[in-house]
Amino acid sequence: MTERIVLGLGGTVDYELYWDAEAFQELVDTHGIHQAELEDAPPASAVDEREMLLAVLRSMRQSRGCECYAADKRALLAFADHFTYQVTLGGTCVRAALAMERIGVASTVHLVSINDDVRRLLPDAVARVCSAEADSLDPHVIVQYPAGAAVRLADGELTAHRPNRVILVNDAPNEDLRLSKDLPRLLAEARVVLISGFNTMKSASELRTRLGELENALAETPPDAVVVYEDAGFHNDAMREVILETIPHLVDLHSLNEDEARHYLGRAIDLEDGAQVAAMMTDLHRRLGAPTVMVHTSRYAAVVGERAALFREAAEAGCLLASTRFLHGDRYGVEEYTEVAWAPREETGERLARASEPAAAGVLIAPGFAVRTASPTTIGLGDTFIGGVVAHLAEKGGLQTS
Repeated sequence: MTERIVLGLGGTVDYELYWDAEAFQELVDTHGIHQAELEDAPPASAVDEREMLLAVLRSMRQSRGCECYAADKRALLAFADHFTYQVTLGGTCVRAALAMERIGVASTVHLVSINDDVRRLLPDAVARVCSAEADSLDPHVIVQYPAGAAVRLADGELTAHRPNRVILVNDAPNEDLRLSKDLPRLLAEARVVLISGFNTMKSASELRTRLGELENALAETPPDAVVVYEDAGFHNDAMREVILETIPHLVDLHSLNEDEARHYLGRAIDLEDGAQVAAMMTDLHRRLGAPTVMVHTSRYAAVVGERAALFREAAEAGCLLASTRFLHGDRYGVEEYTEVAWAPREETGERLARASEPAAAGVLIAPGFAVRTASPTTIGLGDTFIGGVVAHLAEKGGLQTS
């Protein structure tokens, strides 16, 4: 039954740009970008094409993925038209559902917008409810660059040391994030619930209203259902504090990536150092307030809190599914997923799993899978990871497993 797993709260249509070094270089040349302009962190918003370029270049220089609000929708679409692109479905809940569907796990997604692309691309095995009363299209433009991508600046050169992606967004339905009247009925049958998508909201009062509505809907979930919150890159970072007023009391697990972890803690973290990883997880657990906290990175996932052993197992499943997507993109099924399970584990993750400092702090480590490819997929890896987590928790029967 698809109702066993309910994933929300908003999906998107994505324009995944194919990396075109020549086209990107032409844009950089046109705008005369200098090295000094890349010192700051990637911006949370961009008003024109030049600032969109800066978001990508800063991401490349600092090895940080990011999401950026594009204030001018026409400029956003014009930026996309410089490249060829693939139209896909996005949003954490939808990408998690698509990843699970490829290994035979059905689910239901909650959407806030609908259009012909969604109807065409969403598989039959993924059921949907939607709060929208009319069609709309607000594509997210995603720039995915490979490791080694080189760009000439006006006064120097820039090379990306690792692959990553930048998401450029102007999406009114997801900023509003209206909930469907059918959501409480779905949650009454759920074994696992995924919450995501608040990161595009800009009004604190509207966010508090939506959180109140969500709390009422979650009251319908069975006692043993697992509720997971997947964090994201916020367009307005003040909204994170509004989220933390309510979310810790509604969820069993708060999941986030290393960039989000650094943001909450306000410090750099050596993700290969056992003592720093232990301190990161201990401090995050205190800061976020959720019963359990999980940080997923490209090499491992770390878990601390209640039922840590159960969630570490789920994190292993998440690493496996994300590694499968990293290696195969959207071209995988059960066979490819099973093959990746035989891959060696990431050395950093294995070393941290044996280290004394995380163990002493009650931090459990799930090493990732050491897969390599010349054409990696970086879009949606966090979403795919949480899909693997959710699928495992549903298979295990929610919180019945201790």
